[in-house]
Amino acid sequence: MFYFTNLIKKERGNCMKKIISILLTTALLLTMLSGCSKPEAPSTPEVSDTDSTKKPKFVFVVTGQLGDRSFNDSAANGIKLITEQLGFETNIIEIGRDQTKWEPTFMDLAEGGKYDAIITNGSNAGELIQSISTEFPDQKFILFDTEIENGQYPNVYAISYKQNEGSYLAGVLAALVTKSDMENSNPEKKIGFIGGEVHPIISDFLVGYIEGAKSVEPDIKVYVSYVGSWDDIAKGKETAIAQYNQGVDIIFPAAEQAGLGCIEAAVEMNKYIIGVDSDQALLFKGVDEAKANVILTSVLKQVDQSLLRAGKLHLEGSLPYGNFESLGIKEGGSGIAINEYYESNVPEDIREEVKKAEEKVTSGEIKVTSALGLENEKIDDIINSVKP
Repeated sequence: MFYFTNLIKKERGNCMKKIISILLTTALLLTMLSGCSKPEAPSTPEVSDTDSTKKPKFVFVVTGQLGDRSFNDSAANGIKLITEQLGFETNIIEIGRDQTKWEPTFMDLAEGGKYDAIITNGSNAGELIQSISTEFPDQKFILFDTEIENGQYPNVYAISYKQNEGSYLAGVLAALVTKSDMENSNPEKKIGFIGGEVHPIISDFLVGYIEGAKSVEPDIKVYVSYVGSWDDIAKGKETAIAQYNQGVDIIFPAAEQAGLGCIEAAVEMNKYIIGVDSDQALLFKGVDEAKANVILTSVLKQVDQSLLRAGKLHLEGSLPYGNFESLGIKEGGSGIAINEYYESNVPEDIREEVKKAEEKVTSGEIKVTSALGLENEKIDDIINSVKP
């Protein structure tokens, strides 16, 4: 028995040696074969359209100040959307309101040729850009809030807004509010309008506002004032308080940063106000609820969305340089903000009336008068028709 046990162990040992020998030989052969094989070429990464070398570059030159929670901030948000959604390289340069700095800045940018398009507020610098564009025909420019003569400036695209349509709805709302039994309304049919400075765009806001208010209440009185500045918040507040003290219960300010003072006045005086350019109530949401709640709605000038649209069309090669486009309620360029504050603070019956007015403007049943191109005498007649 012992003999057979040893024999079996011996045979097992011999088998294991053979197996190990075969495995080592196989491994050696595989190593030799792999050494002789041709190495794989490294993969070449595909260059996509969004590669940094091919990304379009836009620069937004602010002829004013950011932080207005209104017009300029809306444009800046448009640049942000262009960056995030389209993958463009973008830059924002603030040059303030000192016009002596404007021409050197735009000339340097055009000469540098770094950007595919230079964007700015055409209502401020439109004429300057039109002049510079003829010196730099290969540089593209995008102007917003202005018009150009179609075909005259082939490297300039301009966007204008039918702000008179949005402000028409604001006028309808203001007249309905002042006639209502809302908590902060009074029996007098008085509403207010405050502009930053006398300017064709501001007159367009005003004419639409008056026309909308008169469609509801023909005998309404509209107090019209100007801050004399786009940036003086304290003066804006003072101007609004003066109107509220005269019996006005709702004001529509179109005054950029100075309009923030008007909002402060509405809170202090426990009255109503209508924002402008951006959805200002939402901008104060969670930051200053007292301000958010006095802003019944805002007249939207969809600068951010219009710039995003321009970026998309530029990318597709279909942006109509050499022309301007006018965007109103129907085109999504103007309107009023419908948000949680509007729905909770404005009674349903008033909201329904405003909606009906919007539908009539959109369908063309109501054609709102524009101050752009209107003689000053006619603008004065419209203002005087509601003068207190």
